[in-house]
Amino acid sequence: MNELIGDFVRLGFLLTLFGFAAWVGGASVTAWVAWEKGREPVTWFVLAFFLSPLVALVALSAVPPMHLARRQRALAARRPYRLEDPAIVAERLVNGLPRQEKRWGERKVNA
Repeated sequence: MNELIGDFVRLGFLLTLFGFAAWVGGASVTAWVAWEKGREPVTWFVLAFFLSPLVALVALSAVPPMHLARRQRALAARRPYRLEDPAIVAERLVNGLPRQEKRWGERKVNA
C-alpha cells in the first residue's frame, strides 16, 4: 500500500510540473503573439502568467495590431473635425446657390 501512495505522490508531482510548464509555455506564446502584433511582450507575459494564458490570448485578440492603431491615431490627428464659422458657411451658401423664390415655411421677401 505504501508503494501505491508513493506512486501517486510521484505522479501528482510530475503532473504539477507538467501543468506549470504548460502554464509558462502558454504565457510565452501570449508574449510572442503580442510581439508579433507590435505590443509589449513582457507586459503580456506577466498578464498571462498571473491571470491565464487563454484569457490573455483572448484579450490580445481584441486589441488591434499596433501599426493599425498608430495609423488610426495619425489620421485622427491629421484631420481634426473643426466647426466652421456659421457666418462663413452662410455666406458661401448665399453666394453659391441661387435664391429660391419661396420655400416652405418662409415668407416671400422682395429684394
